[in-house]
Amino acid sequence: MDDSIPFRAFWRRISQKGLKDEMAISEQKKLILTNQVSILMFLFIFAYITIVTILNLIDYHYSLLIYILSISILLIPFMNSKGFYRLTSFMISISFPVAVLVFSSITKKGLHNNIDIIYYFIPRLLLIGTLIIPLILIDIKHMIILFLAVLINFAALLSYDFVLGLFGVGIGSLPVTFEKYHLINIFIILPYFLILTGIGFLLSINVKYEKRVQKLLEDVKEKNIELEGQKNYIEKIHHDITDSINYARRIQNVLLPEPALLGQYFKDYFILFKPRNVVSGDFYWFSEINNKIIFCLADCTGHGVPGAFMSMLGISFLRELITKEQLIEPSEILDKLRNEIVIALNQRGESSDQKDGMDVSIFSLSILPQDDTNSENSFEFNWAGANNPCWIIKNGNFDELIPDKMPVGIHHNMDKFKTDSKQLKKGDKIYLLTDGYKDQFGGPLSKKFMSKQLKELIIKNSSKPMNKQKEILDQRIEVWRTGFGTLHEQTDDISIVGFEI
Repeated sequence: MDDSIPFRAFWRRISQKGLKDEMAISEQKKLILTNQVSILMFLFIFAYITIVTILNLIDYHYSLLIYILSISILLIPFMNSKGFYRLTSFMISISFPVAVLVFSSITKKGLHNNIDIIYYFIPRLLLIGTLIIPLILIDIKHMIILFLAVLINFAALLSYDFVLGLFGVGIGSLPVTFEKYHLINIFIILPYFLILTGIGFLLSINVKYEKRVQKLLEDVKEKNIELEGQKNYIEKIHHDITDSINYARRIQNVLLPEPALLGQYFKDYFILFKPRNVVSGDFYWFSEINNKIIFCLADCTGHGVPGAFMSMLGISFLRELITKEQLIEPSEILDKLRNEIVIALNQRGESSDQKDGMDVSIFSLSILPQDDTNSENSFEFNWAGANNPCWIIKNGNFDELIPDKMPVGIHHNMDKFKTDSKQLKKGDKIYLLTDGYKDQFGGPLSKKFMSKQLKELIIKNSSKPMNKQKEILDQRIEVWRTGFGTLHEQTDDISIVGFEI
């Protein structure tokens, strides 16, 4: 409705010049008020000078000069649009009293014979009235600027007679007359009428802004209530999901074999198992069959809940193949496991198929030496790998068993897996691992840990007890992830197992 009235539309456009969306509401109001006061000040000075010129109270040369200078006040909205908010408030606060002081003195200087008393009353009244301007425009938080503006206003009022004396137009220099004394009431009433009219106009404008702000606050309050309800709903869903995932973790932990059982078959061992989320896509599983222990470490596609589903599927199939079908050859187990995964996931080798599967490292180790009369005799060790390697340390020498470059799942290469056989002795160490450790980002350059650095770390500490090796590996990856000024999230599930025969 208001925008259809040209003057009000112009007023809205000018008074909001330079308004920024990100400004606080109080700052927006201050900026709008500064623009409004500058426009009203221009209108007031223009009207005032026009009236005194019509009444022949001032020479038209001075009127023309004041007109030109009053137009400069309109630079304030422009300066506001450039971001000089505090400067423009200060300029408005001091410009009017300074202008009154200077122009009053210049006007009196043009009166060579006498000075009417009206020329002494009116400027003083105007100077007193302008004291309110800095109190309105300058925030009390900017105490120094506010104090300086008020001080300049007071100085203009108190130094009025002194300035007149400098111009040679004081009471002692020119006689005072009462020729226009009857106009004094007009000049007392007119400025304050204009000021009151301007204040009323500003208040009416600001009331509209207040209503808009209030409406915005009410809308924000309603939105906050709505958001609070949505937040509570999301928190409930999050709580339910978290409870479900925690329960899934308990199920997954039940399916994983008890690590302490490994103590029956190995001199020493460790299992570093660090899921990225609550549940893991990595899993380990072992079983004893026909005087051999079968141990498997696998990394399923994905992590978190999807990876956990795949891990449970893998554990189920391994239990079926090893415990029930009595398979002990690692490569045969991987071939059979791949067939089961492909069938279960309905993978047909088409481009639209999900490439879900798992990378696996699996070995079988004879429980007793081949000649149990001599404790130094070797143990039969057979291993097969799908993308995941096996590291062996014998007499301080490092040996890496290279896996087949294909996963347990659908792949363009579906050759049979191969088995590597070794003869190991007491004291030899076996390490199986997934790619989570070496692929973890961190360090001073935010790069991957890398396989080379992991090999060096394991070789360096291989003579230490297995629980100490686990502690070193765990501490090292946490320092790598968080100890160089940048906190990196864990990239993937991390799993490393170590055995000493």
